[in-house]
Amino acid sequence: MPIEEDFTEALRTTLKTFEPPNAATLLQSCVRNGRRRRRRRVAAVTLSGAAVLALVGTGAAGVPGLLSDGRTADRTLPGPAASTTTGSASTTAKPTFTGTLPADRALATLTELLPTGLTHSSPPGGRQSGQLWVDDGHGKSLLEVHVSRQTSTASIRGHVFAGTSPSADGTLIASRQAPPGTEPGHAAVDVLHPDGLYVTIMLWQAPGQNAPSTRTTPILTPAQLRAIATSLRWQ
Repeated sequence: MPIEEDFTEALRTTLKTFEPPNAATLLQSCVRNGRRRRRRRVAAVTLSGAAVLALVGTGAAGVPGLLSDGRTADRTLPGPAASTTTGSASTTAKPTFTGTLPADRALATLTELLPTGLTHSSPPGGRQSGQLWVDDGHGKSLLEVHVSRQTSTASIRGHVFAGTSPSADGTLIASRQAPPGTEPGHAAVDVLHPDGLYVTIMLWQAPGQNAPSTRTTPILTPAQLRAIATSLRWQ
């Protein structure tokens, strides 16, 4: 018999003896095998993540890098960059305020700006109204301060500073003085900065606004009153 016929006959014999596998059993085996492979992949990913976290936790900066072929590199990974900030460079910005500066804070700044040789004390309710008694030994005067930061300055510009020319930096300064013979004599300086900071300093030649004058000359000169009102300490 030719070899082709022998091969064909062998195939027929093999097919007759072949029994197809049980479909249900085959399906269950495939499912088990798939689940087994999935668990292995999850375990491998989990182990890899844990290894990375452990590397970070122990300080990756001190662990040599690995090359693609598994060899270690001859360098170490750089650590966190050192801070270049020095104590002199890291200055704290001066705190500011919005709205009206509390009277006690305004009075604290006012007393620091007073000329030497003056004593000061607080009149009744003065710490709430921004009032201070000042004395040079020749009669007590009432000094009052109000400081605020305005968000809209149109009204103030139109009334208090009407006709006033701003300085080079945009600051408006207006000085007021009571007409001669007014009891008690008083003067005031108003300052409005470009950022809305508004300072008013008022001085009476008496212990109170409605009290008779106890002095013939103001305890502060116009220049001293202006210097206090325009001080940058109010910022």
